[in-house]
Amino acid sequence: MSSNNKIENAPRFPVHLLSALVLMVALTDFSCAVPQSVSRAPAVSRPVTQVDAVAGYYQGDTNTSIADFETLSIADPGDPAPLRELIYLFEESGRYDRAISALNMLDRIEPDTPAVAAERFIVMCLSGKYQLAKALLPVKDETARTVFYEAYLFMRTGDNARAISLLQRSIELQERNPVAWYFLGTLLAAKGDQSGAEHCFNTTLKQDSDLTIAIAPLAESILAQGNYQEGYPLLLRARNILSDHTKIDRMIGELEKSHPELVQNRKLATAVRERTTIAPHVVSLPGPAEETQPVRVGLARGLTSVSVKTGGNYTLRGTVGGQIITSSGAGDELLVVKQAPDGVSISDSSGRNLFSSSGSVSLDYTDPTATTVIFDLLTEKGSFYASTEDRSYRGRIQFFQAKEGLTVVNTLPMEAYLYAVLPSEMPAYWPEEALKAQAVAARSYTLASLGQFASRGYDVQGSVTSASYRGAGGESPRTTEAVQATRGEVLRFEGKPLLAFYGANSGGYTEDSRVVWGVSAGMQAVPDGRLDVRTSPLPPAELAFWLEADPPAYCATPRYYTQAAYRWEKWVAAAEISRRVRSETDIGDILSVVPRGRGISGRVEEVEITGTRGSVVVKGDRIRSVLGGLRSTLFVSRPLLDSSGRPLYFIFIGGGWGHGVGMDQSGAAGMATAGLTYREILLRYYPLAQLGP
Repeated sequence: MSSNNKIENAPRFPVHLLSALVLMVALTDFSCAVPQSVSRAPAVSRPVTQVDAVAGYYQGDTNTSIADFETLSIADPGDPAPLRELIYLFEESGRYDRAISALNMLDRIEPDTPAVAAERFIVMCLSGKYQLAKALLPVKDETARTVFYEAYLFMRTGDNARAISLLQRSIELQERNPVAWYFLGTLLAAKGDQSGAEHCFNTTLKQDSDLTIAIAPLAESILAQGNYQEGYPLLLRARNILSDHTKIDRMIGELEKSHPELVQNRKLATAVRERTTIAPHVVSLPGPAEETQPVRVGLARGLTSVSVKTGGNYTLRGTVGGQIITSSGAGDELLVVKQAPDGVSISDSSGRNLFSSSGSVSLDYTDPTATTVIFDLLTEKGSFYASTEDRSYRGRIQFFQAKEGLTVVNTLPMEAYLYAVLPSEMPAYWPEEALKAQAVAARSYTLASLGQFASRGYDVQGSVTSASYRGAGGESPRTTEAVQATRGEVLRFEGKPLLAFYGANSGGYTEDSRVVWGVSAGMQAVPDGRLDVRTSPLPPAELAFWLEADPPAYCATPRYYTQAAYRWEKWVAAAEISRRVRSETDIGDILSVVPRGRGISGRVEEVEITGTRGSVVVKGDRIRSVLGGLRSTLFVSRPLLDSSGRPLYFIFIGGGWGHGVGMDQSGAAGMATAGLTYREILLRYYPLAQLGP
């Protein structure tokens, strides 16, 4: 539950011994609802302490943590602190009857506290007990949160008009309210106000681009207004982001059947781009290119064909019957590369065959400033980064057949690769020292990653799986200067290049690599420079309050972060989690999502997802994708139940964007603004590393 100063500062009231017995009964009469999948710790003779109770939670043993906090409550029934921890733990695990019992006991200790009454109302809404929730109205403590849940209550009980009014009131109280905007959009769409719905869904995505559940309904509201030219590409984008969303596939199919001109216009637009696009030229590397390590970047896999535009005099190289063959051509030529039964074939725009190889085909230039344009390149499929773009690349482009189709690989010198990585990972207008820190971190990470995907024919992926890489078209003089200024500088750990992970925003505290990936990679958990070092983990309710708050931090410096990256809330339908889990194993309808262990930052080590036909444990950073595309694993959660007690949604409240290991990019910008050098920034985030050539 949210912390509140009125509760924190309230005086303690003496409680009769009988109250301790009442407390024990109140907190245990729903014990049959406690999952039995976690074993209880053996009894110990020493008194239970808060340290024990918190440790159980961070070790993934929620039941023991609950038992310990119950013991602390009974030992000192006038102390509200253990009760607040119990309320939070009951909410996180969906034991709402027990949460209500604990709230009732807190009300006896601190009577007539508006925040307690508000939390009781919200818990009733979360538990699906709508009539009991209505009996608690009106809620005296009017906040954006309480009004939102009041709106949700009326939405679930069929009074959409009142729900709309309340959602509007919630937004008045707190304009940055993306989930409220989303639900308001759904109600307006159902009412037939498609223009209003479009505005709401656009606002949702503007406030938090990670709320991808708004993309498909946004497209629907636009299409319902007859705007097919705008709605159609939005549906295509939704399909890239939600790659296995059958509803979107069906909508696209129906739209293309009823409006074939949309497909034709798209093909014509592509043809115009292919004819008129000119491959750009780029700056040369200072010094001999052979002095820098080459990097093979996997740009795409599983293609049947791809169109490219040459940027200068070029040479194609392949093999036939074991013999090397070559062919030459001029700049500004459109080449269509296709998979063939016996290798790779290349034709011109008219379909005339130019080159065939039984092995791979490489495209090279004599001019080191020439680039190749690759058209309609789909990147980051299945994530909210997904896009289909025309991109230009330095260096060699290679095409080869693999089991799943054509693979496209870009090979270029390390420093040239970093010219494109840096502005893809960090905006070029950010502080110079932050850009330099990013250059060193990216160089170190890439050197340590060489050969990681050797079985696929390349070293690193051209996506955020390795590093964001938008090609030469994104290069900027400021980021190029940062690469050149740090040329050759590398972070090392135990004598080898450090696998220097970095992410968009840590949320205020980075994490040890062992928590996220289960391996020691030389990276410790460190706080944001404006936050205290934790000598012990935060208690569960305090962790939840910290994530619901907005504490000042270097990674929350204006201009260098987005609010949705630092603190966020995401509602994920239980059906969506079930669908994502089903791609690997079918456990039926989802009943619970329970965190099992956390690091010092609060990041979840693994979650146990239980369904009607079994359960599955998901570990590390993969938790983010399985739970619906969360920004990070630094979150707390609550299930939202329907009237039958089954989860409809899981509500995740979290901090940060990315895996949370290594350098925080927003934090680096904040530190640079405060006067730290790039070397100081790097050694704060990688304290075990050595920086040098």
